[in-house]
Amino acid sequence: MLPEHKILLDFINNRFEGPDLAGLTTENWATFVSEASRHRIAPLLYHKTKLADAESLIPKDVVRKLREKYLANAYRNTVLFHQLTDLVARLNNKDIPVILLKGAHLAEFVYKDISLRPMSDLDILVKEEHLSEAVQIAFSAGYQFFYDKKTEKEKSGKSYCYDILEYYKHFQPLIHPETKCLLEIHCFITNVGSSFEIPTSELWKTAQPATLNDHAVFLLSPEDLIIHLCLHAAYDHLFCFGMSALYDISLTIRHYGGKIDWQKIIIRSSQWRTNQCLLLSLYFTKKWLGAKVPDEIFKNFRIDEMVRIAEEQIFKTSETVPLHPHYIQWRNRKGMRDKIRYVLDVLFPSREFMANRYLQPKHSRILFSSYFFRILQAFKGICVIVNSVSHDAHYVSRFKQGNNEHRLREWLIKS
Repeated sequence: MLPEHKILLDFINNRFEGPDLAGLTTENWATFVSEASRHRIAPLLYHKTKLADAESLIPKDVVRKLREKYLANAYRNTVLFHQLTDLVARLNNKDIPVILLKGAHLAEFVYKDISLRPMSDLDILVKEEHLSEAVQIAFSAGYQFFYDKKTEKEKSGKSYCYDILEYYKHFQPLIHPETKCLLEIHCFITNVGSSFEIPTSELWKTAQPATLNDHAVFLLSPEDLIIHLCLHAAYDHLFCFGMSALYDISLTIRHYGGKIDWQKIIIRSSQWRTNQCLLLSLYFTKKWLGAKVPDEIFKNFRIDEMVRIAEEQIFKTSETVPLHPHYIQWRNRKGMRDKIRYVLDVLFPSREFMANRYLQPKHSRILFSSYFFRILQAFKGICVIVNSVSHDAHYVSRFKQGNNEHRLREWLIKS
């Protein structure tokens, strides 16, 4: 762990000690700010130093940079929540229930200050039978596909987007062209074919009613929220946003306190096959942030090589170009036949995948032309890898690090 990481953890845990800061150089403070940004905790750090009246312990330039990030996040989240309120109102008018996921839930109801928790987009969950109508409502509110090259005439046609909805489980990202607000409408919280088995019906049964600016919404139960946050931190991001993800979990545990049914978490996580993600995330949250997680949760948890690899993910710092994920996947295939099969699967995936990825009906003739575009993208990806290898003498040797990430992801899906 770098000295900067230790200071970040101290600040998160409300420990501000002058002697520990006195020895930091200008370079150390620059790393401090960059790591705070990478871990997405800069707004939170500014808020905590302000509350603790600890700004005098930090160089003025560093305080200024943290304040700028705090104000930028406050402005951005204000715009996002304005968009969210409008969308929820429209869904309420059509009697479509909606569950707020991740950032929207946390910022408003757990952090209780939307300026503290960065949000890259808005994530909501609707029931599968409401997905088509919810998307149409989003379009009526001004949203459009993030990668949308269709003409206005094509958009006005009845078949625009709606005829491919039946192939979607997680709808394509939408964007509001004026506010640049990204919106993801889910009817499941795991991808089709995922190793995790999370029935959405169970989430709706335990969802709790809440109010967002006088409009009705639902929130995941504390137990489901903790499982979802652990899954998101561990599997989805491999702890790349380590400190913010752990703080999300820690603050959720502190917020709900005695209302949390830990036995229920154990049972549901076992049923949903998310045990490894849950235990690993809770272990780090307790170790580094002192979260009050009952010891019995870790009865079957063993600290081994995978735990150490995951911890390296939290505290890593690297300015080198990351290994291309397809390169890692290809290298991990055993035998030339398996490697060739992987390449073919990448170039020629199923029609369902192509319909989802390229916004075309499954049986459309136009969909076949998308395969040529995909091959072109694959060629560009190969060029990126070749360019990286030629300019980075350690690219191939760093495969071990990339392979560790692959091993960690494989380990996380074992239950």
